[in-house]
This record gives sequence, structure tokens and C-alpha cells, in this order.
Amino acid sequence: MQDPQFILPDERELPAESASFLRWLWFFLKPYRRTFFMFTALRIVRFATLAMMPFFIGITIKGFEEGWAMTDPARLMWMIVPYMVAYGLALISMGLFLNEAAMEDRLNRSMALFSVRHMNRLSLNWHESQGSGSKMQRITTARSSLKQLYNIYKWSLVPFVGSVIGIFASVLLIDAPFYFLLLYAGFIVTFMAVGVYTARNLPKMHDRHNKMLEKLTARVYEFVGAVRTVKAFNMGAYIDEQAQRHEADAHFAMRDVFKITYFKWTVLNMTAFFWIVLTLGLCLPGMFGGWLSAGAFATVFFLMFNLWSRLEEMVYMQDQFLEYRNGFMRISETLREKPQMMDFAPAQSLPADWNDIRFNDVNFTYDGQKGHALHSINLTIPRGKTIALTGRSGAGKSTLVRMLMKQMLPETGAITVGGVNLNNIPGHEWLNRIALVPQDVELFNITIRDNILLDRIDNVDEELYQRALRHAALDELIASLPDGDATMIGERGIKLSGGQRQRLGIARAFVRNADLIIFDEATSALDSLSEQVIQTAMETAFAGKTMVIIAHRLSTVKHADNLIVMENGEIVENGGFAELLAQNGTFAKLWAMQSEHFIDGEAVAAQ
Repeated sequence: MQDPQFILPDERELPAESASFLRWLWFFLKPYRRTFFMFTALRIVRFATLAMMPFFIGITIKGFEEGWAMTDPARLMWMIVPYMVAYGLALISMGLFLNEAAMEDRLNRSMALFSVRHMNRLSLNWHESQGSGSKMQRITTARSSLKQLYNIYKWSLVPFVGSVIGIFASVLLIDAPFYFLLLYAGFIVTFMAVGVYTARNLPKMHDRHNKMLEKLTARVYEFVGAVRTVKAFNMGAYIDEQAQRHEADAHFAMRDVFKITYFKWTVLNMTAFFWIVLTLGLCLPGMFGGWLSAGAFATVFFLMFNLWSRLEEMVYMQDQFLEYRNGFMRISETLREKPQMMDFAPAQSLPADWNDIRFNDVNFTYDGQKGHALHSINLTIPRGKTIALTGRSGAGKSTLVRMLMKQMLPETGAITVGGVNLNNIPGHEWLNRIALVPQDVELFNITIRDNILLDRIDNVDEELYQRALRHAALDELIASLPDGDATMIGERGIKLSGGQRQRLGIARAFVRNADLIIFDEATSALDSLSEQVIQTAMETAFAGKTMVIIAHRLSTVKHADNLIVMENGEIVENGGFAELLAQNGTFAKLWAMQSEHFIDGEAVAAQ
């Protein structure tokens, strides 16, 4: 079977400054516009044909009323049979709309793909400011809303337009006064106007309800993913209480929607009743006066009730439309966020023989914070060496690593790799040469093997993969499992211990065969035995590789080639382990506190 063609919209046409629903809808619909307009025309013709049935019923009644249907049945047949053929073709034409359904599905998936792609390009700061639940809620809400909006379009709006065309054509063809057209037009205009006016506050109320749902997802049900913490702290009752409170808020928001909705339908029913009475009042004199035939009378009322049915569908769908429009527009809040430009011209390839990474007078300040997160950083990381970053929390270590991973850009200064400015090296090219082992390895509810390989599942070097298992000391664990590396590890790796998760993170880094390995507090949460296993794995698996290690446990970086001590965003000490101890400075104080003032049996004065 041929792969579907998902045509993503042109990002240059993104209506980021617009709050118009139609502009945002057209942005996603435009790549599929030919198919869309073709099937819209077909649907209008179909429903216009179906809507003219009352006219032909009226013609039949008129024929028998006037007698010519009995004396000249061929005349009646020539009028009725072609229409019935057309009516039958309109009914069976549904089979033609398979391609439209496929287009609709591709449209929906393209919107989701575009949104995820855009979201992945947003800055790390934006992602950290958003709850993962609310981010995904926006995409799933927009996706389901777009599907429902298209259903409203093809099953309510287009049938309404087609039916109105058929109804007006029928009125023109029957022997009724021309002002009946004005009657139908007045019915349509007042019914729709009343519907719009009485529902004018619904968008704000739906928006309020959707925001509450996002808050509910982000602040309550996201706890479900942290089941270890929930159970360890016995938080079940707390989560239940919070869920009930937020659900109650959402319920009251929806009750406000209900109040307006039912008031609107009461007024609409009275509006329809007025026009039906008016129509009856205009038809009866014609029946008594002989200038309106029984067939025309029947056609007028058939058409009136047909129109009322269509109008009710339209207004009913208006309620749904307002809700789904709001749900669809929620994704625009994310898409309005501008991706941070991380790659700059002229693009330059990463030198294959790069010999060092240099920070040249790098400065950085977080938005809304006073003082530098990094200040005048000058640092050289030789290729093949191990560099350790130490210092108290908030010293700037993680910020430095984020810049190294091109997640942030220096305000001033530059980072170079082999003499090439990192800003000019394409992000995908640089990140393909980096591997990260964080303190909390992020795992997915897939197999052990797939968690290790990730994006290399379909292009795996099996020998490299097996070596990764051995170096990370995972081979014995996998051998003990009935399903081996095909074992599902549960949401966020809940079936694995802390040490096992870290070993899996090391194996994941190893199979990337990267030039630069970053360990961000990779052993800080482990017991001494697990730490030793991980430390051995790091030393054997990545021997000869360039490594940058963030560590609070100074015992884990004794053998680093160079230790960088940071404080308040600055490098305050730089040297080997023994050299820094001999200086009796910041590093020596940190070491003394951690080793309880003893190093290899010798006292160290702690100030």
C-alpha cells in the first residue's frame, strides 16, 4: 500500500500575528485546497438535488388536482423520472467521497505533525515553563477539534447551503407569489441572527472551560505519571481532592454554557413558530382565493419544515462549532511562539578532526533574573580529555552544559569547535556527535532495546549495541528476563531500579558513538555500590572519548584530566585534582566537607 502524503503547510505563511480562526484554518487547509473545493462543489449539488423533493411532490399533487396527470401521464413521467434518477444518483454518490475522507484524515495528521515539529523547535525555557500535560492537551484538543469542525462543515454547513439552493429553486419553479422567497429569506436571516446573538458569550465560556481542562491535566492528572512518588508519599487522597476541586470548577464553567444554550433554543423555537404562523397566514387566503394550488401549498410547507430542520442543525452545530473552534485555536497559542534561532549563516560543517572546544569570554543572563548566570567564561576542552565541572548548586554548571549542547546561545562571546563558531554549525550535525547521560534518565514505555536505540531502531549496528550492553553491565540483567531486551519497562521505566536506569542511559549514550559525552550528575542519586558500577562503565565504555562531567560527589571525578570549579557563574579554579587540593581554596573546602575532613588519611584544614 502506498504511503500517505502528508503535506505540511509552509511555515513562512504561519499567521502568527492573527487571531482569526479562518486564517488559521486556511493555513492548514491550503495544501489540500483542490480536493477540498472539488468535494465541496459535489456536496452542494448533491444536497440541492435532495432538497428539491418537495417541489416534485407538489408537481405530482398539482397534476392530479388539475387532471392532466391522468390524461397525459407521459408528461408527468418526463418530469418525475429524470429527477428520481438524479435523486438516486445523489444517494449513491457517497462512494465518491472516500478520497475526501482520506484528505480530511491527512489534513488532521498534518496539523498534528506540524504542531509537534514546531514545538520541538521552541526553546528549552519555553518547554520548562509549560506542563507536559498542558502541551499535549493542546495538540490532542486541536486535533479532535479539527476533525469535528470538518464534520460540521461537510454534514451541516454544506448540506445547508445545498438545501437553501434547492429550496429557492423550488420556490421559483412553483406557481407561488415571488414574495415567498422573501419569506424564506427572512426566516433564515432572523433564525441565524437570533442564534448568533444569544450565543455571543459562548466562546469566552468555552475558552474558560478549556483552560480549566488544561490546568486539570497539568496539575492533577500529570501526577499519575509519577506513580512512585504518589505511592511513596501516600498522595492518593490529595490527588483525589485536587481532582475533585478542579473538576468542580470545570463543571460550573460548563453549567454557564448550558444556561445560555437552553435560553437560546427557547428563543429560536419561538422565532420558528412566528414564521410558520406567518406562512400559514399568507397561504390560506391563496387557497380560498384559488390563486394558490394545493400542490403549491404542500410544496411551500414541505420546504418550510425542511428549511427549519436544516436551520436547527446549523444552530445546533453552532454550539459545537464554538466549542471546537476554541479547542482548535488553543494550538495557535503554541504556534505563535517563535522558535529560537540556533543556527546562523554562513553554515559551516563540523570539522571531522576538531581538536578542542573553546569558550571565549562567554556571558549569559536568564530573562527576568538579575546578574549573570555565566560571566566571562574562558575554557578549553581538549579532545579526548575528561573535564569535570564542580561547584555548589546554582553556580552555572548546567547553564554551561546547555550552551555546549546548543540549547542556549551566549549573549556575548563565542563557543568554537575546532575553530568554527558553534552558532554556524547546524544543530542536527552537532547534536548527532553528542551523547548525554542525565541524572534522571528519561525512559519510555517501550522495550529495553528500543529505549537504548531510540532513533537508531531501524539502523542499528548490532555489534555496537551488544558492546553497549556489556559496557553498561546490562547483559546479565537482560539474560535474567524472560523476554530479554524485548521486556517492556513501564511508564518512565518504573520497572527498573535507579541504577538500572542509569546503566540503560550509559548504553544509550554508547550506541550513539559520539565524540562528546556529557554526564550531568549521572551518579548523584545512586548508592555507593551502584555508583561504582556506573563509574566503571563510564571509564571503560568511553575511554578515549571527550567527556564533560557535572558532579557534586567529588570522589567520582578524582581521575578527571581537569576540574573546573564554578561559583556565581564564574570559573574560580581550574586544574588537576591534586593541584586544586594543594591550593587549599574553594575545591579543597568542598572536598573537606564531603570527606569529613580526611583525604587518604591526612587531615585537611577546613575553614
